[in-house]
Amino acid sequence: MENIDFDGVNGPDGIINIYTETGTTPADGKWTIDPKFVSAFDVVTGKLFMWELKKATTTATQNDYFFELKNTTCGDVPVRTARLILGPYSGVALPPSGPLNVNAQGCDFEGFDLFSAFALDKNTPSPHLNGKWTYNGSSSSFKSVNSDGSLMVEIPYQPGVPLVDQEVFELTYTVSGMAGCSPPQQTTIRVAMVRQVKSGTSEPIDICEDDLLAGVFDTDIDLRDDKFLKGEDIEGIWLSEPTGQIDNEQDSKINLRTIYNNLIDNGNNLRFGCENFKFVYSVEQRSAVCSNMETIVSFTLFEQLRPFNQVNPPPKICANQGPGNLDLFSLLKFTKEGRFDFIYKNESYVNWRLVSGDSNLGLKERGNPQFTHLGTITTLGAKPGTYVFEYGVSPKINCMEPGDDCDPFALNGGANCKHPCNIITARVEIEILAFDYAGEDTKDINLCESQGQVDLRSLLKTNGNTIVTTGVWTNSTGGVIDNMFVFPSISSDQTFDFTYTTTSSEGCIETSNLKFTIFKKPNAGENGTATLCSDNLTITLFNLLGSNPDTTGTWSGPFGYTSPDHLGVFDSGNVLLPVLGAGEYIYVVPGNAGCFTPDQSTVTITIVEPVEIGNDRSETFCKIDGRVNLYSLLDRDTPRTGIFEDTDNTDALSTDGVVEFETLTNNIYNFRYIITNTQPCDQSSLNVAIQIVDLPTPNVPSQEFCILDAARLEDIEVDVLNYNWYTTLESEIPIIDNPLLFDNQVYYIATVDANNCESERLEVLINILNTGERFTNGELCTLDFQDGVSPNGDSQNDTFDLLIEEVYNIPEAFPDFDLKIYNRYGSLVYEGNLNTEEFRGESNVSVQLGDDLPSGTYFYVFVPNFENNLPIQGSFYLSR
Repeated sequence: MENIDFDGVNGPDGIINIYTETGTTPADGKWTIDPKFVSAFDVVTGKLFMWELKKATTTATQNDYFFELKNTTCGDVPVRTARLILGPYSGVALPPSGPLNVNAQGCDFEGFDLFSAFALDKNTPSPHLNGKWTYNGSSSSFKSVNSDGSLMVEIPYQPGVPLVDQEVFELTYTVSGMAGCSPPQQTTIRVAMVRQVKSGTSEPIDICEDDLLAGVFDTDIDLRDDKFLKGEDIEGIWLSEPTGQIDNEQDSKINLRTIYNNLIDNGNNLRFGCENFKFVYSVEQRSAVCSNMETIVSFTLFEQLRPFNQVNPPPKICANQGPGNLDLFSLLKFTKEGRFDFIYKNESYVNWRLVSGDSNLGLKERGNPQFTHLGTITTLGAKPGTYVFEYGVSPKINCMEPGDDCDPFALNGGANCKHPCNIITARVEIEILAFDYAGEDTKDINLCESQGQVDLRSLLKTNGNTIVTTGVWTNSTGGVIDNMFVFPSISSDQTFDFTYTTTSSEGCIETSNLKFTIFKKPNAGENGTATLCSDNLTITLFNLLGSNPDTTGTWSGPFGYTSPDHLGVFDSGNVLLPVLGAGEYIYVVPGNAGCFTPDQSTVTITIVEPVEIGNDRSETFCKIDGRVNLYSLLDRDTPRTGIFEDTDNTDALSTDGVVEFETLTNNIYNFRYIITNTQPCDQSSLNVAIQIVDLPTPNVPSQEFCILDAARLEDIEVDVLNYNWYTTLESEIPIIDNPLLFDNQVYYIATVDANNCESERLEVLINILNTGERFTNGELCTLDFQDGVSPNGDSQNDTFDLLIEEVYNIPEAFPDFDLKIYNRYGSLVYEGNLNTEEFRGESNVSVQLGDDLPSGTYFYVFVPNFENNLPIQGSFYLSR
């Protein structure tokens, strides 16, 4: 295996091809191997990388390297199988070196990998891993070879020179093969194992400040003593450190009292909490294969707790004294040294507990989510007596760490609370005093003024105890009130606030507050009456009552009427309110919280009917109508016993109700019709509004048109939007068509509106100019035909046009016209009139009928055949 060279390049590579070895080709199928060896086999090319197979074939593993050839024809049934027997290979040791002639060197601190003593490169494979190691020696330093090839030895320590403690071990690696096929292979290696130096072991030392102050550590200590450092090699040194206690590498003497004195800095750093000091012992390695070793000798100095206590006499607290909460912590006095306060209140390191007393007064101890260092208790309502509490502090409070939970009263101090200093505690004492019971605060007591007087103590609520009779009643100003309270005269419901005060023999004051209301007897007032007109049924019934009635009542009356409040409002202008009817309305004031009997009074309503005058009227009139009698506009049912008032002061109204339009303009005019009624009804009246429509006369001058325009009536410009044309001044039927205009005609125009009101009519004279005549502004009425015809279908001069918008309209202007067209030789090629198609470059005479005429100049003669309009001659060019 180790000598096979597949590609013949650069030495052995351990590669074979399974197709070549079995005489097959990829056409026969695809070779596969057990999946756990797939990394060593290329299924595409058939290459097997034997150096990747880590175990030699033995009787127990002879089926490991098993191959199957499969193809699509046979499916999962192998076409052929093959088995590889891999001979043993024990590897090649690294070249020996040094005076000890060893292949490798290791440290005894941990196992040495023997396989690292073998050569491994591109031409040298690693040994098979299913071999066995054999130690070729008898040294007691040899311990074992682990299954993973780790050599375990323990080199003994030899103090002093030589410093390198090492020993050579020879071992043989044997790899067995398939019995009867391949003999075993062996490789022997020599390994020099070096001893790992040791700097010893040390446990951290915690020292409380009180031991330092007591002189326990006044003398020097030697760090090399086993109590501080144990099991170290003697060749080590002490590293420099910040206290200055270590003078040189071999100096192991320090003074902890000096370190402490420097730490507190003459009293400037009394609250140092805890401070750690480390001294490092270092031993250098004997060979590069091993490591330097260091051990830390650690001392932690801890600040001690300062005492605290209750310095003032125990407080005496009345059991009824509010607010009733007391912080026991406020009764403690803590030590102060120089500028430093030694106050301990972190909840993770303190606790309160009851020492003696009837109860703990609601004290929250550790474990309760509401626990605080304040030690809050509730004295309000507590049983009289003496109570003693204790406050404890864990010394760990001076060296806090995350997760600390130190209960000074717990057996072991709590989690992570080990400490060289002692806990400290102090007791707090209080006395609860008794008081004389004055009853409970009482309110919402209702009394009626008719009761006259009341025993005030009898009104107080109690908690089951008896109210003492030695107390004193006072009002809000401090005035003393008799317990038998006589009601004063009141004008409205009145509330009284009194306080009952007791004082015990020990000076405890107790009070209770009494609040009560004396109610007035219900008063519905005196009866009332009212007469109203039916056209103004607006009234407030409450205003009709006498003797200042209460406003807490409601009304009831005819037709099932009930009021929502005391007012009894009727408003004829509010459709949401009921309509007032004649009859008796009863006002009832209910009993109140103190006086339960209701009171009532009555209001009698009489209703008078006014004259029915009818509804307001409005009409529209054209001014040209002349006049109107307003009485004619009233409803048929409206009495004609009233008179009209000229509301707008038009001066156009006569005493008999006639309005003349002569002085009125475009506007609406109001007139009031009035009929006198029986009291209390006011006058009955209605409004008559007339709208006068006075339209302006149109401004249309006499009209001039050229005959060529063939103008019609709608071509006349008018200065108003809505108008009618008439043939005569008196005609009643307007012109509805659009007639052609002729010379010397007369028309009449009038402005109209949507209601068919008209203005004065205006006479309009029509003047039609013949060709050759001039307008009054000097313009000439003339006919100019086009100078070219091009019948090519582009809609431009395709014909000899007789109708051009906004220019002339020959068919309507001259319905009897004649048109003749001649060629340049004088021959007639076209003859037309109103009934003939326009000339479009074709002859319509018998000789050349339908022929397309050639391009060239043609001559025309146009004869209007109308009044004084003369014939017109000219020429044009026919283009094709």
